[in-house]
Amino acid sequence: MSPPYQLLYVLHTPRGEGLPGRYQSSPLSAQTMSDLLRRFSGLLSTDARFDLWVRSPTDGAMLVWDRHDRLHAYGPRQRWVTAFQRLNFAEGALPELREHVHHYRSNCDDEARGLLGALAWLHAPLRPEDEQ
Repeated sequence: MSPPYQLLYVLHTPRGEGLPGRYQSSPLSAQTMSDLLRRFSGLLSTDARFDLWVRSPTDGAMLVWDRHDRLHAYGPRQRWVTAFQRLNFAEGALPELREHVHHYRSNCDDEARGLLGALAWLHAPLRPEDEQ
């Protein structure tokens, strides 16, 4: 994906850090995006209170990391296939989601507050499909 990037942080299960809703960023440079993902990697990699969407208006590409820890790629299909193959992913049908647990970790609360304070987000209400 080519910069600039836009983030959509869909907070569907807040733990006091903010209101539920869709938090959209302004366009971000590659460096800002990388810094943000690194800074908040603990929250982003271990907590299920959100879905994270990354969009490249330049490429018409979008990557969605959902609360079930699944990636959904939209846009230039062959570019996604090539990129994921380089990371040792393989194409195939996703297994059916069975009974599972989402973790909303108290030790991530400060990081969640930090993420919402790190950018000047544009907040909008959740859509019906965002709700748990």
